[in-house]
Amino acid sequence: MLRENMYTTIKTLFDKGYNKSQIARMLEIDRGTVREILKRIENGEEIKRKPVPTIIDPYKEIIDTKINQELSATRIYQDLSSEYGYTGSYDTIKRYVREYKKSNAKVYMVNNTLPSEEAQVDFGYIGKIHDPSGNLKKAWVFCMVLCYSRLMYCETVFDQEVKTFIRCHEHAFKYFGGVPKTVKIDNLKAAILEANFYEPVYQKQYEEFAKYYNFLSIPCRVKTPTDKAKVESGVKYVKNNFFKGRNFKDYEEYKTKLDLWLEDICNSRIHGTTKKIPKEVFETEEKSKLNPLPHKDYDFSTWVTRKVNTNCHISFDSNFYSVPYSFINQEVTVQISDKVIRIYGNNELLATHLKLNSKGEFSTNPSHYPKYKVQTKTELQFSYRNKMQEIGPYALKFFDLILEKQQNYWGKPIYGVLKLKEKYGSQVIEKACMRAVTFNSIKYQTVKNICEKGLYDLPIDISQSLISTSSPEDSTRPLSEYQKLLYLKEVK
Repeated sequence: MLRENMYTTIKTLFDKGYNKSQIARMLEIDRGTVREILKRIENGEEIKRKPVPTIIDPYKEIIDTKINQELSATRIYQDLSSEYGYTGSYDTIKRYVREYKKSNAKVYMVNNTLPSEEAQVDFGYIGKIHDPSGNLKKAWVFCMVLCYSRLMYCETVFDQEVKTFIRCHEHAFKYFGGVPKTVKIDNLKAAILEANFYEPVYQKQYEEFAKYYNFLSIPCRVKTPTDKAKVESGVKYVKNNFFKGRNFKDYEEYKTKLDLWLEDICNSRIHGTTKKIPKEVFETEEKSKLNPLPHKDYDFSTWVTRKVNTNCHISFDSNFYSVPYSFINQEVTVQISDKVIRIYGNNELLATHLKLNSKGEFSTNPSHYPKYKVQTKTELQFSYRNKMQEIGPYALKFFDLILEKQQNYWGKPIYGVLKLKEKYGSQVIEKACMRAVTFNSIKYQTVKNICEKGLYDLPIDISQSLISTSSPEDSTRPLSEYQKLLYLKEVK
């Protein structure tokens, strides 16, 4: 393969009027080669430079992988030297990384927003500083930037938990004096449980907080810093301009100096992109368009998980709260506030209860049980009455009399009589009930003794029977009348 300069020389000589034979003799190459080169040039083929081996050729695949892991050129050079025996210079690595990033750069559009339309938030690690108790701990700076005016709020925190994340939002909203319509967030576990492009799963507490403050939370795409470029720049700015190279004696000095820096420098400077002062743009164009703050701070609830027992209840603080029976043996999420307990399953609200203040109490919603478990007292009595009526008129009379005599303890005796039916059949039970009614012994034990001893076939004087001579059909009462009868008995 000829070098690039030979192609250029042949073309230059040909353009000056030399023929192919002359060019071949001058350059001491074959005439056919000259003819082939000129033909390629005429067809517009690109002149390819002969590849020259470089010292990083064996390492290119490793370097590409590390670049995609967002490692710096310095780190890549260190790893290649210590782990792979690379002996070349750092500058060679640096040039290759720069060219690789340039050729693989993603194109993105500048996202211009209207006043109060969007804010962006992020954390930036700032190393170890003294916390309020004086202990040296890892720390982060929380930043929220209003995208239109570029007004920024910052504060130092020592964790990235849900409660901290929410409190930082509240402090930022108070600093702005209002709430933006949307807040663009990174995929932190404090806000996003599952980073799904089409349907992200929000942390329940953060989702409730967003509803309370009336803003829409928008998660960024994974590994796409351009989605929140404004706050990314803001985090770099505060780290380099305020934290870098500064040492303070305690947390209070950090906090005081950071607040002053926000007012006097960060929000009062001419912004590098907008060429305007953030504080002035905010006051004149954006502040009045923010949504108002709520009247009081967000009620930060406690969140726990509980397993639903087979009695359709979960336990918390020695009290019990009902959950729909379809969630038996499943784990649910419980939100506990000062007065209310909310129970969630599959990211849906399942139940709401007033918080019980004593111990060992139950808060039960009957609709959480299967329908067959939640018959009313009247419905249950009517159901048993129908079963006794199916046996016969004397069994029905026995039911009515036992209900009249022992209104609050009728269930077990009637249930016992119905169990005897399984052993002796309806005909024997009807005869036994007739004998019990005739002698006014309205007890389960009486019916049982009659059945066991075979007394149901002994003759009795029908004139002594307390049952009316009306037909069984006449004994049937509609449910509405039966409810009235029960109501009158309760009044008495």
